[in-house]
Amino acid sequence: MTIDYGIERDLRAIPAEKELLQLKLLRAVGKATGENVPQRTIAVMLGVAQPEVSRILKKLRLNPAARDRSPREVMLEHAAGRISHEQMMKELGSWDYTFGHIASDDPIGESYVRGSWDQIERAGELLTDDDRRALFEATAQGRAQANAL
Repeated sequence: MTIDYGIERDLRAIPAEKELLQLKLLRAVGKATGENVPQRTIAVMLGVAQPEVSRILKKLRLNPAARDRSPREVMLEHAAGRISHEQMMKELGSWDYTFGHIASDDPIGESYVRGSWDQIERAGELLTDDDRRALFEATAQGRAQANAL
């Protein structure tokens, strides 16, 4: 069965929109608590129980990087139709990536600390093979420097 491209695009945008909305929720709750808005007030505004606000804050504490824009967010914005392919590739191509490494305080070398480049490597269907090749070429120098450390 062949699915119309517009329908396929609309369907594929939904998971991206959901993930972007989750990021927006984390950031909004984090900002509100940072401004000393009580959790009960946040809960009322969100239409949830106060324990849910506490769970959201726990997610943010466990993943503080969610406060900042990331390569994954850029890819999700493209998948959701918010930015063009060209905009996505331009931003990802000029990203100041960090590269994963073994934790320095791990004596047996089993703890991997992810970098922002890992989001490109784990992008799945958010990037095409051509996109990956272009980004691989655009970041060759940075990856070589990171591997030399």
